[in-house]
Amino acid sequence: MGHVTEQVGKTLLFDLDGTLVDSFPGIRESFLHTLTVMDWEIPPEERINRVPGPPMEQTLQDLGMSPEMAQEGLQIYLAHYGEVGWDMSTEFSGMRELLIRLKEQGYRLCTATSKGERFAERALRKFHMFDLFDFMGAAQENGPRREKSAVIRHVIDHVDLTAGDPGLDRVLMIGDRSHDIEGAAQFGIDCVAVTWGYGTPEEWAHARHTVTDAHELERIIHEWT
Repeated sequence: MGHVTEQVGKTLLFDLDGTLVDSFPGIRESFLHTLTVMDWEIPPEERINRVPGPPMEQTLQDLGMSPEMAQEGLQIYLAHYGEVGWDMSTEFSGMRELLIRLKEQGYRLCTATSKGERFAERALRKFHMFDLFDFMGAAQENGPRREKSAVIRHVIDHVDLTAGDPGLDRVLMIGDRSHDIEGAAQFGIDCVAVTWGYGTPEEWAHARHTVTDAHELERIIHEWT
């Protein structure tokens, strides 16, 4: 029980896609469906591999769509993902078991995902992770909270933390993309980059730590002070 007491007040923010769950097959399917419906050129596979992470409308604008077209594309994407894509995901090995151990050890667990709230909850419930989290921080599917930094602020505001508060040094972000690292950095929060997701070594280089499996992640969390 001493270990539990030691961790009280320590908050872990978990990204979802690429960190807890491999959702790329469904994201890819719905992304390609969106481009086909909009009669838009399909980008190379290397570009498609970088789609998970940022808000979809941002990705569509990066491909050359106007903000208005990107919003239209977002709605096509969400409709298809809600019907087909969301259920094509699988759990990354060892992550649910790690969450259970961290919960038992007294860490406060929150998600901080750019995935919309409805789909985030579906994914977490599918893999029996939802009840392990103290708070689910996610993006709004039809609202202003879309960027990762906005999601992190949403979590901070709802778990008795304050941006700029020294207590944020007891918060750690775990994610796989530059958006996780950069979003956490805006609040002075360290980030652990996981290599089993969708990021690149260039992105991970900006994280405080980089880990290759759930056991290494657990060790880093326990060493973190």
